[in-house]
Amino acid sequence: MRALIIKEFRELARDHRTLAMLVVLPILLLVIFGYAANFSVDRVTAIAVGPNAQELVDDLAGYEAAEDLDIEVVDTELGAADAEVLLRDREANAVILADYSDSGAPLSERMRVYLDGSSLFTTQTAQGMFVALAAEDMQQQFDDLGDRIAEAFATGSPPELTAPDLAPDEFVTVLFNPDLKTSWVMVPGLIGLILLFIGALITSIGLVRERETGTLEQLAVMPLPPSAIIFGKITPYFLLALIDMAVITALGWWLFSVPFAGSWLLFSLAGIVFLFVVLGIGVLISSVSHNTGQAIQLAILFVVPQVLLSGLIFPLDSMPIGVRWIGYILPLTWFREITQGVMVRGAEIDSLWFPLVILTIMAVLAFGAATWRMRRSLSHGGAR
Repeated sequence: MRALIIKEFRELARDHRTLAMLVVLPILLLVIFGYAANFSVDRVTAIAVGPNAQELVDDLAGYEAAEDLDIEVVDTELGAADAEVLLRDREANAVILADYSDSGAPLSERMRVYLDGSSLFTTQTAQGMFVALAAEDMQQQFDDLGDRIAEAFATGSPPELTAPDLAPDEFVTVLFNPDLKTSWVMVPGLIGLILLFIGALITSIGLVRERETGTLEQLAVMPLPPSAIIFGKITPYFLLALIDMAVITALGWWLFSVPFAGSWLLFSLAGIVFLFVVLGIGVLISSVSHNTGQAIQLAILFVVPQVLLSGLIFPLDSMPIGVRWIGYILPLTWFREITQGVMVRGAEIDSLWFPLVILTIMAVLAFGAATWRMRRSLSHGGAR
């Protein structure tokens, strides 16, 4: 038994990939995901609009509850009709409308706040922040109440008192997802996760079996370029993934009443480009794997970070900048941005062109790398 144990340790020492997964990977995952696992959003960005926007912004600077509120733009020309457009295009987390001229009125009457309900945790943080602002304003009014009563008795006229309404629904309007349903936010991302599972895991396992069964050598003697072989191998997975995308989208609409407010054409285009990304990565994984076990290991290493760092579960805004940049290089981050924008917010191509371009670049890079690796494998008769 002692000799057997020594033999296993020696084999493990020679298998550098497995050794790295056993030693390095747990530490790396703990550090990265430990920082990423955070539901709280520290900062809320806002745009102030309306004829009295600048005056309101100046007053908000004196409130302690507004310390984490970043008002990035003040535009007195815009109004309530522009709030939905600004939030649909993700210009900010909140839009503050200031069209009440009485500067002495409570804050809950002077401002109307519009929030993007598709950003679930950010909206919940913003709701609490604006309610805290109104409560702080009410506390200041109560502090001044004694002086106002004394002045009223001195002049012989009764004091005029107002009590601000702190109910969020009275001065905070949540757009796109008024009830803040989690399913409305999760289902668009789950569509991408399912496509990711099919493209990266199932495709890599299916192709690596060609090497295990020896049929890759037969492909090497066929008069076809590597790109044609790749397209021929992934076409069944591509078509099945498209069917899955349509089924999951329909089930999300039927079971969870997830809206589909945008363009089917843009949604389908994004799905096709995303599939090219994950299928290309699936081919690339299979081309560097000796067997099915290695393909599964690499596919899991690719899928797990997408779940935790793409914004599907934990908001990107709550992550440290170093971990957030890891999320920005993951394809699911950008596909989720598009599907959520199209389905929940009804966003158009003019506000979603950037994530679509990023996915297109990723597709070109993934298929370029997969074609190069496949050409190398086929030139060696199917050997890695």
